[in-house]
Formats: sequence, C-alpha cells, structure tokens
Amino acid sequence: MNAMTDVAVIKQHLIDPEICIRCNTCEATCPVGAITHDDRNYVVDAAKCNLCMACVPPCPTGSIDNWRAMPRVMAYSVADQLTWDSLPAELPPEQLAAATGGEPAPDGLAEATRVEPAAPTANGAETFNSGAYGATVPPWSAAHAYTNLYGPKAAQKTVNATVAGNVRVTELGSQGGSDYDTHHIVLDFGALPFPVLEGQSIGIIPPGVDGHGKPHHARQYSIASPRNGERPGYNNLSLTVKRVLEDHQGRPVRGVASNYVCDLKVGDTVQVIGPFGTSFLMPNHPKSHIVMICTGTGSA
Repeated sequence: MNAMTDVAVIKQHLIDPEICIRCNTCEATCPVGAITHDDRNYVVDAAKCNLCMACVPPCPTGSIDNWRAMPRVMAYSVADQLTWDSLPAELPPEQLAAATGGEPAPDGLAEATRVEPAAPTANGAETFNSGAYGATVPPWSAAHAYTNLYGPKAAQKTVNATVAGNVRVTELGSQGGSDYDTHHIVLDFGALPFPVLEGQSIGIIPPGVDGHGKPHHARQYSIASPRNGERPGYNNLSLTVKRVLEDHQGRPVRGVASNYVCDLKVGDTVQVIGPFGTSFLMPNHPKSHIVMICTGTGSA
C-alpha cells in the first residue's frame, strides 16, 4: 500500500534545486522509479514515492532531505518541480487547515515515513531494495570529513580555484575513433581553506547560462588526488575528467561542464563548491582491509 493514499495531509518528499549537484545518486537508488530529471532539475513524483527513504542516506549534499506538509490533492506535480529554482515555503497553517477541512498536518516525519513492509514477490521473497545496502557511515577509523563549506546555503557561496595544470592523459581515437578525451586537472586553492579526504567530491560551476537563460548548476567530480593534494604542503587537489566527443552515431557532442573543465588553461579561475561526501572514505587504521572494484568508467 502506498503510504500517501491514506492521509489527507502528507509530508511531500522534495529535492532542493539550489544545493542539488545533479549527481543522479537519488534516481539510481530509488527502488520504485519515483525520481526523475530533465536538463535542469531532479524531482520526486508524489504519486510513486512510497517514502522508503532509500534515496536519503546516499545523497552527498542533503538536497534530497526536504519535506513539505501538503494536502494530498495539492501535492506539487513533477511539472511544477521541474520549473523551480528554489524550494517553496511551507504552507501557512491557516491555508493548510482550510484546504484539508481542519485536519492536522503529520507530526514530524514519523507519520510520513511509516510504510508497510516490502510486498513479497510471486515466489514469496521480499522485493529487493538496493538502498538498504549502501554505506551510510564512514569506516570507524576514517578522518573527519568536512562538507558543504561552500555552496548556496553556506556563508560563502563559492570558492575560486586557480588551474595549476591540465594534461591530456589519453590519445584521441585510441579505441578506433575520436569519441572521448580524458584530462588530469590540478586546482590550486591558494590561501583559502578547502580540506578534503580520499573519496570525497566537489562541484564545479560552468560559466554562462543554460537554454532557459539561467546560470548553470554545479556538476559533481570525484577528487582524484590524496588528501594532501598533488604536491604535499600545497593547497591543491586534482580531478580526472573524461568528456565524450561523439555519440554512438558518430555525431559531435559538446557537453557543458566536462567540456569546460577539459578546455581549462593554466591560470584560469574556476568556481568550486563543496566538498561533498561523508561515508565513502578511507580507513586510517593501518591493518584495515580494503577491496577495490573497478566498475569500468576508466577515469575514477
């Protein structure tokens, strides 16, 4: 049973477009296909969301962890959410009461997140939920991770980094065609604090505006250097970024963010937000066992 069908007032699950870095983690994690996106926003379909919370722990920014008390019949549609630049405010209590005939809103998230056990499949087994197997806490010996030092909701919105190096690490057409291009980029933060750990990521904001005339959103990139950077004692980090040059039909493809990053020159200034990530961290204990699995991206 869908928990959203038996109450007049719901806590609607929403994604904050201001701090979302469009990493696709939530959509890939959602077991019921309630999350979708267009070229601008990631959104939650209230008709499909069963409040299983699988998407909440893996989100690196916390943008997924937002709720609004709404009359069920007035829940924000997918079309509405795709147009947002920021989350709407909570409905005033008097407006909420008028829309529901005086029925009180759910108290906190307890009622909103109460769901029935997973429905068994035809052979009696419970439905598989991939979100139950994601790490939500770091290794016990991992160093403390600083996150969201810079971003839309932080005291300082962005930090400027200077490009200290940009080297192409692949030969064009090495797999039979000029379909990709991979670069190793070093960013120097100078005297500005930007502490990172292995396993974290950052967001880079491309310059210019999108097709709607609005500033581009940040794109997420995994950090490719250790916590002390490419050169110990210097406040820098590196990224390894792959851009696609041609689609499967051989037609030219020129994306926004990765194309911008791969074309950066030494001395250019880049707007950065983050860092992000609190769970996918390296343990500090010297006898820790680490299993690394290559997933085939070629640039991680």
